[in-house]
Amino acid sequence: MKQKIRNLIDDLRGKRTYQRYGEKERRKNRISGQLFSIAVAVAATFYLAWCFFNTQWQYWYMAVAFLVTESVFLLLFLLWGNVLWAKRHHRPEGPPLEKKNFSVDILIPVYREPLEIIEKTLTAAVSIDYADKKIYVLDDGEDDKVRAICEQHHVEYIRRPTHENRKAGNLNYAFKVTTGELILTLDADQVAKPDIIDGIIGYFSLPKIGFVQTKQIFRLPHGDPWGNSDEVFYSVMMSGKDHDNAAFSCGSGVMYRRTAIESVGGFSEWNLVEDVHTSILLHSKGWRSVYHDKSYTEGTAPEDVVSHTKQRWQWAVDSMRIILWDNPLFKKGLDFYQRLQYFHIGFHYVAFGIFLPVFFVIPVWALFTHSFILQEPFWHYIVVRTPYFLLYLLSNRITTYKLHTFKRFQAQAGLFAVFFSAFFTALFSRNRLPQYTVTQKSSSQYTVRSRIPMCLPHIILVLLSVAAIIYGIVTIKNDFWFLAVNVFWASWTIAALWRFVALSLYPKYFIR
Repeated sequence: MKQKIRNLIDDLRGKRTYQRYGEKERRKNRISGQLFSIAVAVAATFYLAWCFFNTQWQYWYMAVAFLVTESVFLLLFLLWGNVLWAKRHHRPEGPPLEKKNFSVDILIPVYREPLEIIEKTLTAAVSIDYADKKIYVLDDGEDDKVRAICEQHHVEYIRRPTHENRKAGNLNYAFKVTTGELILTLDADQVAKPDIIDGIIGYFSLPKIGFVQTKQIFRLPHGDPWGNSDEVFYSVMMSGKDHDNAAFSCGSGVMYRRTAIESVGGFSEWNLVEDVHTSILLHSKGWRSVYHDKSYTEGTAPEDVVSHTKQRWQWAVDSMRIILWDNPLFKKGLDFYQRLQYFHIGFHYVAFGIFLPVFFVIPVWALFTHSFILQEPFWHYIVVRTPYFLLYLLSNRITTYKLHTFKRFQAQAGLFAVFFSAFFTALFSRNRLPQYTVTQKSSSQYTVRSRIPMCLPHIILVLLSVAAIIYGIVTIKNDFWFLAVNVFWASWTIAALWRFVALSLYPKYFIR
């Protein structure tokens, strides 16, 4: 971090020059974002210290939860600030490097997806404009209709005799019976553009490039109600991780060097899916990665609450298993910034799953008990908290190119119960993976009975917040600032969670 601060000072003095693509155009945004990130860190530290010295310890049970939660989210912001400190972007047309004639294997693992989806993906793969390519469909669903589609399109069909270790096992079986110098993996629903190989193959002219991940886009309902476009992740976060050589594989639309995969013994079978953990292993072996921020594939995303939460649960379990049982902070071979970048992934889920609910509960407790953990007059709290709050909003707006909206926060906050469940699953799954089935992304008709459990914690918290607001307004007569602050935060809980409840119970009004 000290080196990053020195670089920022040199930027402000005009002592540094830049050669990377787009640096000149984004320099003002980058420096202002860095300055605001420092300001947030200072304001947050002052606020947290003020809270500690003004705590009413007779309410120790709430005070400890509050102070720990505030500290966790300060640490999360520091990690977030590190991710977005500087971003690396690449030429959309690909790198200005020699495009050697590597042989490429295209691996498409499938598992009982609808045949029309598989055929569309396969047709697009056949149309990829690259001569030295071979296409393999890896069928773990043992479907003879899939074999027939492969024969129709004249591509290789692989069916392994056993089906252990999920997608990673499927990929590893194919890895042993194929020979291409490079391996492009596509999920069963990922429709590739003809120029996907030509656009990224130039990176592999550099011998230490182990893999290249491309940006992913998805076919989404109008308005992207679930936030499945993940714009902040694909347009901002991954470019920040790329700057620190910590961009990781997302499992599809990614091209690997065969010798890199060989160096780590194949695709990692330790997690539910292979992508992030394989990336950590590759980086720890000294391989470099690239995030090419242009999309060459289009996939599908879950449309209902059951499929959506199932997918996010899987991602959370994998990420938290990593920081619990193979923590990147202590991973040999990773440099300091790679360790922070990988730790941030799992820590984000811990913060939102375990600690965010504390912020939902505190104003409810305060309004019902007429008690609070701070002893200073509440207008002092407002004076100290407001700069932190506003600077955080401005910092996020600048560093994420205005993509981090309240709607996107609602999408993350609404998953707190999913992340909470995933944490305890990860905690008790050190050596044995939990049971899991492939997410079906096609539209399904789930009953209200199956959807209610997904949003029941949200309903309870919203109703409690509404009741607490009403009770506080009726019973608190002589402490305006106490009432105003806690009504504000209880209303914030309602605003953060109502959308998830509405999408879960009445999807037809939001998903069109």
